[in-house]
Amino acid sequence: MTSWDTHNPACDDLPHAPRWNLTQGSRMNDMGNFREFFSLSLPLTERLFQKRRHRMGLLDDRIHTGVNFYATSQEIVREWQLMGEDTLKFEAAKKALAEEREKFNAEKKGLAWRVVVAEDKLAKEKQFNSNEQKEWEIACERTKREMQTQRDQIVMLSGEKTKISDEAEQEHAAHQKRERVNTSNELPS
Repeated sequence: MTSWDTHNPACDDLPHAPRWNLTQGSRMNDMGNFREFFSLSLPLTERLFQKRRHRMGLLDDRIHTGVNFYATSQEIVREWQLMGEDTLKFEAAKKALAEEREKFNAEKKGLAWRVVVAEDKLAKEKQFNSNEQKEWEIACERTKREMQTQRDQIVMLSGEKTKISDEAEQEHAAHQKRERVNTSNELPS
């Protein structure tokens, strides 16, 4: 028969002999069961040591043991209360950290969106400036051609003016010469 999953094949031929006669239905309100349980639960040397001690010493030990048990129980309860308070503080700090992290992540997303918007704006401005630069270069080239044409016309007109003024001077000089010749021809008579 196996119980509690403690089957040992080497002990199959040995009968089970419990150290006491207590069974599962035994109760500790019967003094015989109580004495049998505690007499067999302590090692023999401890039982002999306790049997030789004076009754007042045993009573003092029991009182000290009870006081120590009570103090230990109180310390355990106090530690549990402190652990509960620490747990509440930890949960509050964890919640505050989660809120702070959420706020930080929202701010981080906002910053990321602002960076994306700024980069888009910068790209549009660059495209606009490049288009404006091309248009400006085209306008400058057109203006340069127009000014060059006007300069050429000015140079041509000033050349014609010089030529015309030279002709006018020559004509004026020739006219004065003719007048002098005419005037000098009219005087001797």
